[in-house]
Amino acid sequence: MEINNLSKEGIFPIDIFPSEIIEVLIECNNTLNYPLEYLGSSILSAAALAIGNTYHIEFKKGFVQKATIFMVLVGKPGDIKSHPLNFAFKPVRDKDDIAHKEYIKAYSEYENSKKNNDSIADPKPIFKKFELNDFTPESLIKIHSHNKRGVGINVDELAGWIKNFQRYNKSSEAEMYLSIWTGNPISIDRKGDEPIRINDPFVNVIGTMQTKIIDELAKDNRSNNGFIERLLFAIVENPPPLLWNDKEIKQEDVSKYVCMIDRLFSLEYVDYEPNIMHFSKDAKQHLINWQNNKRNDLQNNGLDNELSIQAKLEIYAIRFSLIIQLMFWAVGRKNKGKVELFAVEKAIKLIEYYRLNALKIHQRIFDKNPIDDLHNTHKFFYESLSDKFSTAEALVKGKEIEIPERTVKNLLKKKELFKKINHGVYTKAQY
Repeated sequence: MEINNLSKEGIFPIDIFPSEIIEVLIECNNTLNYPLEYLGSSILSAAALAIGNTYHIEFKKGFVQKATIFMVLVGKPGDIKSHPLNFAFKPVRDKDDIAHKEYIKAYSEYENSKKNNDSIADPKPIFKKFELNDFTPESLIKIHSHNKRGVGINVDELAGWIKNFQRYNKSSEAEMYLSIWTGNPISIDRKGDEPIRINDPFVNVIGTMQTKIIDELAKDNRSNNGFIERLLFAIVENPPPLLWNDKEIKQEDVSKYVCMIDRLFSLEYVDYEPNIMHFSKDAKQHLINWQNNKRNDLQNNGLDNELSIQAKLEIYAIRFSLIIQLMFWAVGRKNKGKVELFAVEKAIKLIEYYRLNALKIHQRIFDKNPIDDLHNTHKFFYESLSDKFSTAEALVKGKEIEIPERTVKNLLKKKELFKKINHGVYTKAQY
């Protein structure tokens, strides 16, 4: 299948999905012009919500993660962000529609029962929903208390959601979301209301944001409290013109996607107790090797400013491994006994996509020149290179100023510093 509307750099790795879902992604890209970056990220978020609290992943004793994702689709107006998001979450909304109709019917019967016999003490029906669009912190927790499996915040313009942090609670709403992401208990205690406590919260977040207002993320201390590092960013760089066509999407492909989400929703959540998955031995070792190597590379190359991003991406690597394993189970390709090596490999590939985007967003928000964060030796190396150079020339220059060959090659991989324009040929980023 032909793939349209892809950026050459920062492309979403669609091969992290089962082949059935890859076909859906390509079909939507070809017929509806949905960017793979936005649709892939939205599907990942919808799958995480469908899993909810049913399955957690234990890396080792005391280190347990769930599938929680905070996702932001970033782009200019007209970049087709909302449509892929709506497509991915339609199976979720369909479940909410069915639940709402059942609630209306049950509530009508409840009211009639009260009129006919006041002594009947039937419990008042509750609308158990998954998706929230407009809410207060109190209503979020109350709705979540009715559906302990998990809920999802889906906001077309996330900037409005973030601005409202100060609208309802002057001090602690942002901190509440930090706790939710981590998985700590949340509660509300209001005068005149029954106290509500959720010991094991699961709240997914996804929405869109325009590139020109991305700086809003750093306001009200969010640049210092770790909030930004918890967000994953899907970006489409330099999209081609979005040209209309008369191709129709194949409904059988849509059905494959709906079936996967429905099967994830079928996962059992008995007595509010999550099933605990573990890594296979080789999968766990691969994850450890990746984490160790990445940490060492960041420190050896003087990129301490990236460590806060890396810390959260390490958590997401565990969460993605769980989600990917269960997505493959949902299409009948794998089991759900353990998280296997393939899932970890795909999770790491996904992490590297979001890492690149996080660096771009951080650079924009904090308006920092990445060259300023280099060690003096590395900075001298960068400045001594020509605007256009070859790998061999870079290695020679590195040897002259006593930079190891491995470090030079790692520096060349930094896309915020260099752009690869051909095999073995680079240009320097200009600041």
